[in-house]
Amino acid sequence: MPKLKDQDVERNQVKIEDAALRVFTRQGYHGTSVREIAQQADVSLGNIYNYYRTKEEIFESLVRRYGERMASLQLRELTPLLGSLEPSNLKKLASAVRELVSNNSDYWRLMYIDVVEFGNKHFAHLYQDFPDQLKRMNPEAFGKLRAHNGIDPAVAFAGIYLQFFLYYLVETLFGGKQHLGVPEDQAIGHFIQVATEGVGRGGVSRNAQSKTGGTHDAKNQSRAGVPRSAGGTRRSR
Repeated sequence: MPKLKDQDVERNQVKIEDAALRVFTRQGYHGTSVREIAQQADVSLGNIYNYYRTKEEIFESLVRRYGERMASLQLRELTPLLGSLEPSNLKKLASAVRELVSNNSDYWRLMYIDVVEFGNKHFAHLYQDFPDQLKRMNPEAFGKLRAHNGIDPAVAFAGIYLQFFLYYLVETLFGGKQHLGVPEDQAIGHFIQVATEGVGRGGVSRNAQSKTGGTHDAKNQSRAGVPRSAGGTRRSR
């Protein structure tokens, strides 16, 4: 049998792995046999074993191929947006994450299969020391930031990124449309407001109070007959 050229080997592997992906995402890893992959790829069972020793090798090669593609996309689309906590930049980051999630659903399905059937054996490394991974993607941007109240900016940014990622994962892959009870732009706006202003003293709750006409304590004082000045503060006696 003549030796195949490298491009022929790669083309045949892509054909087999694409077929495996279709079966894996429909039946799960453990519910799929190598014979079913061969049938889906329209190749002989023996031909499968010319390229892979086991079914798990097919899965691992599939994960590796999609992982390389995703890493390239993230480097191109996310790197310019990393490091800035300005609301306008975070809105762009949310849009970039939305595209990564919605346009690469097969990759996230593979991750889900791995979590359920392998205990996250093949994907765990993606989120280990995630803030450091972001720093390595754009060291110049993160180098300009300083910790605030002891919070590492890379940790804060990683948290925001993962919040966007989880939101769009639920919205697209799990079919949870408007799972927070508000439209997408409003949900993202809330995330950004929490990230940039915080929740509680001086943050979102204060803004909400100002829109409703004062604090809860001030309303209670009014109901109790406690005199207040025009500015809403209690008069001294």
